[in-house]
Amino acid sequence: MLTERVGMRLAMKKFLKKYWHWIVVTLIPVVMILVSADLTLVGLVRTQRSVERLEREIERYRSQIEEDSLFLENIKDDEAFEKYVRERHLMHADGEEVFLVE
Repeated sequence: MLTERVGMRLAMKKFLKKYWHWIVVTLIPVVMILVSADLTLVGLVRTQRSVERLEREIERYRSQIEEDSLFLENIKDDEAFEKYVRERHLMHADGEEVFLVE
């Protein structure tokens, strides 16, 4: 076992001694690309969180659109419109008084 480790170390040293310049030439562009492209783990996590937040926001807007569409369908009726205006904006007809009960 010990001789295997020593043999492996010698083989690794020999490999690095022979091919060190190719390793450096290969690693420098890879590191530059990773740094310049912001492909760090922190950047990826930040991007994933942003995507999840935006997906939740899209879903919230879709549900709001559904609610508003249903409301607009219901308010097309004159009686429903009048009821909405009276309740929401505290409007009243001539000769009527509005009392707020809280």
